[in-house]
Amino acid sequence: MGQLVAPGQKLVEEQLADGRRVYRSSIPLPGELPDILERLAKWAKDQPDKVLLSEPREDTRRSISYDEALVRARAMRVLLASRYGLRKGDCVATLAPAGIDALVLKLACLCGGFVHAALPHFPFRDGVENEATRSFLENAKPRLIVAPSGHPAIQGMNAVSLDDLARDSTDVTAPGADEPASPDDWAAIFFTSGSTGAPKGVPITRGMISSNQAAIAAMWPFVAETPPVLVDWLPWHHVFGGLDNLFKVIWNGGAMHVDAAPGPSTIEATARLMAEVGPTMHIAVPLGLKLLLDRLENDDAAAGALTRKLRAIFFAGAGIDVELWRRLAAFRDSHGDFQILSGYGATEAASTITLSPAPLERPGELGHPLPGHSVALVDVDGRSELRVSGPNIAPCYLIEGRKVELPMDDHGFYRTGDAALLRQRSDGVAVFGFDGRLAEDFKLSSGVKVRTGPLRAGLLAQCAPLADDIVISGENRDRLVALVFPSATGKACPNEIGARIAGWNAANPSGSTAIARFDLATAPADRGKGELSDKGQIVQSRYLRNHAELFEALQAGGGQTPLGG
Repeated sequence: MGQLVAPGQKLVEEQLADGRRVYRSSIPLPGELPDILERLAKWAKDQPDKVLLSEPREDTRRSISYDEALVRARAMRVLLASRYGLRKGDCVATLAPAGIDALVLKLACLCGGFVHAALPHFPFRDGVENEATRSFLENAKPRLIVAPSGHPAIQGMNAVSLDDLARDSTDVTAPGADEPASPDDWAAIFFTSGSTGAPKGVPITRGMISSNQAAIAAMWPFVAETPPVLVDWLPWHHVFGGLDNLFKVIWNGGAMHVDAAPGPSTIEATARLMAEVGPTMHIAVPLGLKLLLDRLENDDAAAGALTRKLRAIFFAGAGIDVELWRRLAAFRDSHGDFQILSGYGATEAASTITLSPAPLERPGELGHPLPGHSVALVDVDGRSELRVSGPNIAPCYLIEGRKVELPMDDHGFYRTGDAALLRQRSDGVAVFGFDGRLAEDFKLSSGVKVRTGPLRAGLLAQCAPLADDIVISGENRDRLVALVFPSATGKACPNEIGARIAGWNAANPSGSTAIARFDLATAPADRGKGELSDKGQIVQSRYLRNHAELFEALQAGGGQTPLGG
């Protein structure tokens, strides 16, 4: 079995003439960066019959091979141009969920030089243009909207049925040559979550896709040596699933098996699918990991079936709590020969900024910059903001129908808004560690700053395994209050949560860390109201706005004290 990660990776530090320190990976970015469509054509020639993607279909699964995907994509590209008049640079917006026909549409856009924009489903659920959908349409400016069969947008927005498009494209007999492409051509538009305002469009160029996937393969040679087999449920309107995961498969000649979103009613089917296809890599978010561990921790046979070909489990380094890490590490130690890797990224960076240079030692590790990229840690009000430059950075935002510059500093580094610090691993390798989001910090009425990210992480560690999440409030107030989302274990012993927070307060008594009053959430965060991200994490700012009266009541003496009173 080959190397999981490239050996001897180091974090190279350089001090610039102005005194700034920047960091890069010792691994170089490959000099040759083929287009993603060239990679697809290579695999269609070398392994034409290999399954590229499968999807659930009633009680079975339907699949498409590399050769069939390319042939169908080229035929659909001709139909889009001849029937709907699309030309290079025109935008095709889609509401279609992940699946075979959605894949063919995405690849057809690459063949024709069209810009593919995957729209989030919830704002468009009624299929009409309204306040919720207007900013997406204003920024994408689609020449054509495509929707799944039966979607109200077919009537309400004159969208084209994807089923009809897929069927009619089978009549095309002369697909012709692909549209010439350059690295600066826009391939897609993705939208940020909009948790702090109207959603912003982020154009993704073909060069960004190539540099991202080539850099990942350079740091993690196992994805090329063992073409990734993924069981994946992540939505395609998010860069994690619809850009990084899908193109990681295509770049390396692997296979993606589309799965249902994780939940109590679907996890059994997920376990069966994993046992059947034998994933080589599992890319997950905390919600999915928790449900999978719930299903597998006490079932050695099912766990063995999942891990028999598994090389790595990957998650975003900023998103896992201490208790989930403990469970995941214990599962790794008990089942199979796989490792845990992590990374960090943003929509504005084609999904990836840093990756693990070695298997993780603890949660919160962000790793090293991608090859070809530089990271700077810049002091912002007493914390170090992580900033990045390199070929993965998007050319602009799309806001109110206009191109708007990304927040860049004077040295050409994109300002992520996230804080980071340097950590030393036990093997002596220096890595970046996550230190919270700067936008979540606030000040008490005394002027004392509350660093919400580290505070929340510390409280979750203190309350593990009793709490799934915590929302903290107190901006311009005299004290801190919190809403705790108890786990199943925590619901069975609510008084223990109060005792744990009291213990935290005893060890952290300052006004910027001690919790004066708290309450237990009685309902989960609402994804439909923007309170839950696509990764299953609570969007703190949105939740605080939506439930301002709840936190006002806590400030007024509601809830309970950490002593359980």
